[in-house]
Amino acid sequence: MDDTFLAQLRCPLDPKREATLTRDEQGLVCSRCSCHFPIKQGLPVLVPEEVELPPQTREVSQLPCQRAANREKSRK
Repeated sequence: MDDTFLAQLRCPLDPKREATLTRDEQGLVCSRCSCHFPIKQGLPVLVPEEVELPPQTREVSQLPCQRAANREKSRK
């Protein structure tokens, strides 16, 4: 995966699609919530069912981007 392609990717769990992804030894990591997405056969797997949540996080709704989106919805 080249850097140009990586620069276009955004975390699929971020409702605003603003959080970028960076590479580590085993996959891609969200710059905002630290979720880890695997790379299989050279391709990123950016589906929520495949995500490895950060330590101390048990469900997607606990992520900062999800909590912020829920607060915005409740204000409307």
